[in-house]
Amino acid sequence: MRANVLTDWEKLEMKDIPVPEPGKDEILVRVIYAGICGSDVTVFHHRHLTATVPRIMCHEILGEVVKINSDKNLPYGIGDRVVVHPLKNCGECDPCLDGNFHVCKNLEILGLHLEGGFAEYVAVEAKRAFRISEDVPSRVAALTEPLAVGYHACSRALLSPEESVLVIGGGPIGIMSALVAKYFQASKVVVAELNKERIKFIRSLGFDVIDTGSEDLASVTAELTGGNGFDKVIETSGSAFGEMAIADVTKIRGKAVLVGIPSVPREFQINKLVLKEIEILGSRVHTLKDFGSSYKVIEKLYRQKAFDFERMISAEFPLERLEEGIALHESGTMTGKILIKI
Repeated sequence: MRANVLTDWEKLEMKDIPVPEPGKDEILVRVIYAGICGSDVTVFHHRHLTATVPRIMCHEILGEVVKINSDKNLPYGIGDRVVVHPLKNCGECDPCLDGNFHVCKNLEILGLHLEGGFAEYVAVEAKRAFRISEDVPSRVAALTEPLAVGYHACSRALLSPEESVLVIGGGPIGIMSALVAKYFQASKVVVAELNKERIKFIRSLGFDVIDTGSEDLASVTAELTGGNGFDKVIETSGSAFGEMAIADVTKIRGKAVLVGIPSVPREFQINKLVLKEIEILGSRVHTLKDFGSSYKVIEKLYRQKAFDFERMISAEFPLERLEEGIALHESGTMTGKILIKI
């Protein structure tokens, strides 16, 4: 099969390699679309703490089931399109035994520790594939994984209807988090973003935006919330600005969920966090349950025409031009997702 392999850090090579053979209770998926994520950029530049090479990157995968090596009764069959929950846990560590498989001590992620989706085929665990209905376009369904990140973040925040939400960072994960917050019926959803093109794009999608390049985030937050701060804050940028702002924009005894993962340590206003008794919560990828809920959210919103998912896709490249797609993602000039069509 054709695969674009990270043979060494910052070195991608098109290769012809054997098609993977699915193990027990695994399936073989013919990849249709593979999404480029910020973690792919991190892995490419050797900024990820645990990723290894050589590696086929990519954990945002939509494809067609072509082989099943399981005798279990599965909710899909050969020829069905599926989205892939890109995790694999050990099942033996304390987090796994407690049911928290997505934070397994020995967690492996497709594209980082296992072969991912920048190839014609990928083998995945059968239980981690979810069938996509025929009426939902492949390009739309390919957004399931980033939406699942936002879904898990809102779940971690215990977001309730009528609560106000601030999302810091208006990239694809930030937008998906804001979309899920609306889906959870938050009373007010606002995105804080610096990039002018992103701001214009986010507003065109129907979200309120605070332009942190020309407006003081804390002051505008006070105006919007009657001086109280937002009930829930979801930080997706991983930036020094975003982390420092949390204490100023979160209400007393509110919750702030950290989604963006910086490559270097960040500072917080610990004094204000303590005085306001703000809860800081980490949100890592997504649970299998949250992922399973996320593809249903996409199907529902698509059918209701409640959100134009197609507009979230900024560019599409063939597999051979993966490095160009990664560079474009890293440039920050794209407002939405970049997909690789296999």
